[in-house]
Amino acid sequence: MSAAILTMPRLGETMEEGRIVGWLIAEGDAFKRGDPILEIETDKTVAELPALTDGVLAEKLVAPGDMIVVGAPIARLKGEDGASPALAASGRVTRTLAMPRLGETMDEGRIVGWMVQPGAAFKRGDGLFEIETDKTVAEFPALMDGTLVETLVELGSMVPVGAPLARVEIAVADAAMEGFLPEETSLAAPAPDATLGTTAPATTAPVAACVAAVTHAPADPAAPRRATPIARRLAARAGIDLASLRGSGRRGRIEARDVEAALAGGAVAAAGAIAFDRHGTPGAARRALLLHGFAGDRTTFAAFGNQLGRAGYDVLVPDLPGHGGTDAEATGAADLSAPLPGFLAAQRFAPTEIVAHSLGAVAAVALAEALPGLQRLTLLCPAGLGLAIDSDFIAGMAARPSPGALRHLLRRLTARPAGLSDAAVAGLAATLGAGRLTALAEDAFGAGGQKVDIVEPLARLSRRMSVRLVVGLEDRIIPWTQVTVAPSRVAIHLVAGAGHMPHWDQPGEILALFEGDAA
Repeated sequence: MSAAILTMPRLGETMEEGRIVGWLIAEGDAFKRGDPILEIETDKTVAELPALTDGVLAEKLVAPGDMIVVGAPIARLKGEDGASPALAASGRVTRTLAMPRLGETMDEGRIVGWMVQPGAAFKRGDGLFEIETDKTVAEFPALMDGTLVETLVELGSMVPVGAPLARVEIAVADAAMEGFLPEETSLAAPAPDATLGTTAPATTAPVAACVAAVTHAPADPAAPRRATPIARRLAARAGIDLASLRGSGRRGRIEARDVEAALAGGAVAAAGAIAFDRHGTPGAARRALLLHGFAGDRTTFAAFGNQLGRAGYDVLVPDLPGHGGTDAEATGAADLSAPLPGFLAAQRFAPTEIVAHSLGAVAAVALAEALPGLQRLTLLCPAGLGLAIDSDFIAGMAARPSPGALRHLLRRLTARPAGLSDAAVAGLAATLGAGRLTALAEDAFGAGGQKVDIVEPLARLSRRMSVRLVVGLEDRIIPWTQVTVAPSRVAIHLVAGAGHMPHWDQPGEILALFEGDAA
């Protein structure tokens, strides 16, 4: 019996590899075109990969956590009739691509940029255009080979979901895929037995699951302010000048929450300096706040936050002061938690639990003592339990490392190869080059080791909430044996095959600690 090989797709121009976050179907399961098959984490986002045709997952060739280069085999597929999924017809046809729906609440989107020019050919996986919604800026990839015939909207245009975007020339066999508008005329010369019926407007286009968030260079200060459509409408109705606002979204994009903060009289202005991501179901019964560690940012929790969201959690992941896109600085460990109460109040987010990694545990413990409604505290490879720490790692990350030096440092974090792309490493090196971590490193760490201590606070917290420590047995940054000083009420989980990033090395085991909790 023949089988088709599914390969790692390219979800963006710069993608060279991706990490398998998880399979969404099991071996032997049948799927329909557009059904999500698996989740992939790139250096920019976590995305679901939809099926491009009907079929059956015959065999998984990679496992969650594996880093796979673009074009490498990841699964064997077969048609529902046992045959290899194949094209049903030959020939070419021109179809009208419709504005896709990139989320349940999306009704319209702004065309930010065309990535393919009229007359240019594209391959499956190539980015076609960028869309700005009320939640993100996303790159929309092609799900088949083709040629862009003409664009039907101009840059900056606000386009309703399902409206015409562009004319593309594709294979007749691909014309039945969802995402195209119905044609007035019949398709050209299809094979007599081919099923090529037209489709309804792309109001729920499954191909949207494959979009990848895009990172851009900082905008020109003289250019119009970037803002989501909802933020623009709110500002226009209230008579607020967008130029007067500080955006809390990616790359300084103005979000609806920023306009609402301005309408509230600036009472939450401090929270606007905190960059963050949101995953899952807003208002869910289980609400998790995720705090990253030293020299990290919210993207270190991209895959895990998305997984918790799929498990029914409402997840909030900020960049701590001195890190990532957050403007506030941190000259000492106490600064990491200082703005968090105001930030949570501004977001109207009352966490039922906090998950923190490494030095983020210090911020988590300080915050937890001030949150009476907190039910659980989970610390991954926490700092503050002992003196010993890899001082060379701390000093290296704070010393504005070159990309080459940074790669050596990053290898110490994981038991498995991290597999970060050159672009991701260069971007992190550029961020660290700002020197924002120097004062924090001097305050929290020194020649004698760690200067922070969370042992006594953990004892107090464990009397009123569930507290657990999760450590990798191959941690080369902080010795896992430091958990032996933990108070007796604190649960300890030892993870084999994991280093200082257990949620990267063994994502399935870490997620299993939370599955079944969501209401």
